[in-house]
Amino acid sequence: MPLTRIQGYGHVAARYGLEEAIFLDGIVHWYRVNRADGRNYHDGRWWTYNSIAAYTDQYPWWSAKQIRRIAASLRDQGALLTGNYNTNGRDRTIWYSPSDEALALYGIPAEDAQTGNCICPNGQMQMPEQANADAQTDQPLPCSYHEVTNTPPYSPPMGDPQEEKPKPKAKPKKTEPYKLDWFEAFWKIYPRKDNKQAALRAWCKLKPDRALCGVMAAALERDKYSKQWCKDGGEFIPMASTWINQSRWNDQGVDQSQLPDPPDDGGWAPDPEVIE
Repeated sequence: MPLTRIQGYGHVAARYGLEEAIFLDGIVHWYRVNRADGRNYHDGRWWTYNSIAAYTDQYPWWSAKQIRRIAASLRDQGALLTGNYNTNGRDRTIWYSPSDEALALYGIPAEDAQTGNCICPNGQMQMPEQANADAQTDQPLPCSYHEVTNTPPYSPPMGDPQEEKPKPKAKPKKTEPYKLDWFEAFWKIYPRKDNKQAALRAWCKLKPDRALCGVMAAALERDKYSKQWCKDGGEFIPMASTWINQSRWNDQGVDQSQLPDPPDDGGWAPDPEVIE
């Protein structure tokens, strides 16, 4: 199967449907070619024609029944005009011309669709890779005799959803808890075990260094034997998150130099000496 490029405008698909936009894009292409070449001008319009069999070769993913349905849909929606300008009366090949509404979607003024004063040199209808069209854009080459053929392609207005797609939000980077082994050592000796995650959040917010960890550990040794913490079986011991957030190691104006030595446990212990 030969390579076939599918193309069409999003705003046309939004108006008539996706399959209809693909089919209509081909009709408008040959409309422009025939207008530039000054051929197939009838009843004040430019036309193009092809048999259903030829269209199935051009669009091999569609059956003849599907192509008839798509063409009928465009006609019913007012995007496509049909006619019969065959020289042989028994020839039932259907001719197509984009409606004024469809041409407006492509940036072609309606009055230009009805202008028959073409002075371009005549030529053959060519496929895009040949002389009459640009193989990169699949559009006719600019014609110096027609103002419309030099009209830039449709450019959606600012704010068109198809142009201003929201940028996907960057996923927040997952951060490791601050010195988790130190926190586990703190949690191990803290007497109340409610809401460990809240305590971990408070810990990560505080980010205590080793010196502060020593002060906190010594203060815990003090508080565990205080009247408040020993009363009613420890009912008045604050949660660990509260103890951290309120810097309770500073309670009662404690002279830090008089605090007991912190326990030698986990991340609270001095760093081991590394000897190379």
